[in-house]
Amino acid sequence: MPRKKWLVYIPEILPPIEPQMEIFGKIADVETGISKDEADLITRASKADAVLITLTTRMTREVIESCPKLKIIGKYGVGTENIDLEAATELGIPVVNVPAMNSNAVAELTIGLILAVMRRIPKGEKHIAGGGWRDESFIGDELMGSRVGVIGYGEIAKRVIRKLQGFEIREIFVFTESKGHEKPEFRNVTFTDLPNLLRESDIVTLHKSLTPKSRGLIGGEELGLMKKTAYLINTSRGSLVDELGLVKALRERRIAGAALDVYEKEPLPPNHPLLSLDNVVLTPHIGGSTHRTRLQMVTIAAGNVADFLRGKRINPQYIVNREVHKPRE
Repeated sequence: MPRKKWLVYIPEILPPIEPQMEIFGKIADVETGISKDEADLITRASKADAVLITLTTRMTREVIESCPKLKIIGKYGVGTENIDLEAATELGIPVVNVPAMNSNAVAELTIGLILAVMRRIPKGEKHIAGGGWRDESFIGDELMGSRVGVIGYGEIAKRVIRKLQGFEIREIFVFTESKGHEKPEFRNVTFTDLPNLLRESDIVTLHKSLTPKSRGLIGGEELGLMKKTAYLINTSRGSLVDELGLVKALRERRIAGAALDVYEKEPLPPNHPLLSLDNVVLTPHIGGSTHRTRLQMVTIAAGNVADFLRGKRINPQYIVNREVHKPRE
């Protein structure tokens, strides 16, 4: 069979696969398979006209500069911290992602994790599966009347705030560098600085993108400001939190508990100290993983790459470095 016009390399193709194969159809061959190291990635990607990646694949400057045929970098989801955007922009390679597609799914999981850790739900399930029954250690806390601190004020954070309104929250504190001077869009919301948010909140939930400035935003000092009865929730990026500092705080009961969907290193190593704690709820980075959002995400991600190769217009909302891509009609 003759080679098709283009070659798309997708190291880790996310299901459902069929809609993506239909999108690429007659225009492109698709090669899959996770590279074992950077050299292997260069070997595979250097043959491709386009790549479509998850957070697992790191498109460093060296990788991008070693791929002379590369015309576009597609990203499943929104986060692009694994892509050297400066290098891609310098070489005139557009980077496209799928922003805001999973905002509601992540917000819903955030609420679920808050309830799970405050009411000891996973611990209760393990207890009853082992033959146990009611126990005083399962007495938890309620959302009603609590103070919630929201770090960040993007689409996911706003959805979390909107959903919290139904729980009769007493007050919501928001810390954000970009919106702190504006009037809140929601009732019982107050913009404040990070130290005050940490001191006053019963639940602290993270909804910020990972940047050099935000890396390690919540470390030992910040955890020390939190109430001993407070809970930390992270469905954003693992590296926003100093994990070892969090483990120490949880072990010493300096905070009541934590619920995490993201980690500094993913997948979480099997011997990680978080796994031995009884006051933490862990999920395997499933915040945006619902049937609806996954189908939308993969079809839009594949469609953007295919449209670019065909010379069709891409919606500007999906283009990360718009300065290098002039949409074509």
